[in-house]
This record gives sequence, structure tokens and C-alpha cells, in this order.
Amino acid sequence: MYRFLLLLGVITATSICFWTGASWWSPALAAAALGFLLPVWKRGGFWYAFLGGLITYGVYTGYLHFDSEGALTDRLAVTFGFSSGWALVGVTAVWGAITTGLGGFCGASLRRAVRGRNSPDKAAVGGDL
Repeated sequence: MYRFLLLLGVITATSICFWTGASWWSPALAAAALGFLLPVWKRGGFWYAFLGGLITYGVYTGYLHFDSEGALTDRLAVTFGFSSGWALVGVTAVWGAITTGLGGFCGASLRRAVRGRNSPDKAAVGGDL
């Protein structure tokens, strides 16, 4: 359940960051905060934040590419050696997903370091945090 909340939280926070025009690393801070607040494993903190970032960055950059009819992304794709602007959309989505995934991992790791191995959430989750 907490992993699903992390996924929805990262998608929502990343969408809000895009809507407000925040910097590119802001979704990583949001994922770190969510990974710290929700009792998820470090591995789950990374992969679910990664998936949320991949979905959000992919949809947003795909929308921008489609809306501009590929005017900028097609030119930049040639500069970086890609055949299509959609490849650059994919690279951007993966880059954003890695950023948010590392944020979720750092938040889950910080939570484990602060609360220790014998945290009260260990029994609630049913495993090693």
C-alpha cells in the first residue's frame, strides 16, 4: 500500500513541479521527502519513484514534443545523434526517472538511518526497511 502511495505521490509532486515551473531537481526532493515519510524499502523507494518519474516525465515531454510538432526536439535529436525527436523524449524520461528514483532511494535510506533498524514501522511493514 505504501509503495502505491509513493507512486501516486511522486506522480502528483512531479506534475506540480512541472506546473509551477520548478527546477529539474525539484521532483527528486519531493521523492526524497515521500521516501522518508512513507515506510518503504530502499529498493522499493527507488523503483516506485523511478516509475512515477518515468511516467510523468514521459507524458510531459511527449506532450511538449507533440504540441510543438517536434520543432525543437527533432533539431536537438540530430545534434545528439538520434534519428527522431521521440528518442530524445525517451532519453529525457529516463533521465528524469533516474533523478526521482535516486531521490526516493535517498529518502528511504535517510529514514532508515534516522530511525534505525529497530524502528516501530518494522512490524507494520513486516520486513526489513
